[in-house]
Amino acid sequence: MRLNKKISALIVMLFLGAMATQVIAQPSIPRRYSTTKSKKKTRTSSSSTVWGTQYDWLGQRYATWNDIKYLDAGQIRVLKNSIYARHGYIFKDSNLRAYFNSQWWYRGWRSTVPSSAFNRYENANINFLKQYDH
Repeated sequence: MRLNKKISALIVMLFLGAMATQVIAQPSIPRRYSTTKSKKKTRTSSSSTVWGTQYDWLGQRYATWNDIKYLDAGQIRVLKNSIYARHGYIFKDSNLRAYFNSQWWYRGWRSTVPSSAFNRYENANINFLKQYDH
């Protein structure tokens, strides 16, 4: 499986040249979760969390090994940081900032997100995903 990924990456680099290195430098996108076609941002009245994204499940249930076992460290990093992104965190890391700025639903508006802003699933999932995103 890893050999196929490396061969695919090499083919992309050969055909796309310098542009491919920019694409590869971006954090991986979790491919198991489909993106929403709607451009409508929804927020609950009691919080500033964005709903209607491919990452909503991270705020609705606990993540398990089965959810991430086929994801690489970059994809897991994006999953973990999507929790912060849905709460409006402005990323200092340029790769994460570029990735989330490309998402229709993302609007960064604060430099810190207090832990009280996260629900129990989000807190647990951040801690769970931290174990695997390095």
